[in-house]
Amino acid sequence: MSISLRKHAAMFLAATFTVGSMATFGAAALDQPTAVLSSTLNHSVGTVLTSAEISNAQQAMAKAKASALKAQQDAAKKAQEEAAKKAEVAKKAAEEAAKKEAEIKAAATQTAYNQLVASAATARPVAYSTTYLASDAIKANATALGNYKLTFYDPCVECNGNNLALTATGTTLTEGRTIAVDPSVIPLGSRVFIEGYGVFIAEDTGGAIKGNKIDIAVSTHERANELGVQYANVYLLK
Repeated sequence: MSISLRKHAAMFLAATFTVGSMATFGAAALDQPTAVLSSTLNHSVGTVLTSAEISNAQQAMAKAKASALKAQQDAAKKAQEEAAKKAEVAKKAAEEAAKKEAEIKAAATQTAYNQLVASAATARPVAYSTTYLASDAIKANATALGNYKLTFYDPCVECNGNNLALTATGTTLTEGRTIAVDPSVIPLGSRVFIEGYGVFIAEDTGGAIKGNKIDIAVSTHERANELGVQYANVYLLK
């Protein structure tokens, strides 16, 4: 083996050997002009390395390690950036989905409210029912008037002042449709939702019906007495 070839081989082996075994060599040994790494190494390459050559080998190894560490750090940073981008994309997708869902819900609520407003207030027995609790559509779109005192009346002279069964607006007093209101609070002709009782039309007035009080028409005096006095939340639909 030529001296040059042996020299390079020795430097290569020394770099590897030195990094793994520096703890076994004292600092003083590196200050010597030459250092025999091991009898096996000398026998293999037939030469010795100076402390400067060993130092150069160490520096080369340190640079290689630093380069590898930087590559790992760059890879980790890139992975974090990619993860952040994916998280942002997922977040935007979730926001869009939530927005679309809210729009669909709002449209459905508005449709339900429009159908309620357009539905006919027909004759029906008046009685409290959980079927008539205020829906989200009513709460979102109607005007909440607050809690009202409810009384009940029928077409008799005692309740209505006459037995003609006519309302202040000229309609026929009808159970399930007609209510008497204070027109300064609820305009005549308005559709009114009384929670627990349903939709009615403000068709009548009464001398004792003032402020937050509503008189609900029923078919007989007995039913009016039976229902007595109640309280409920009231919403102005239209």
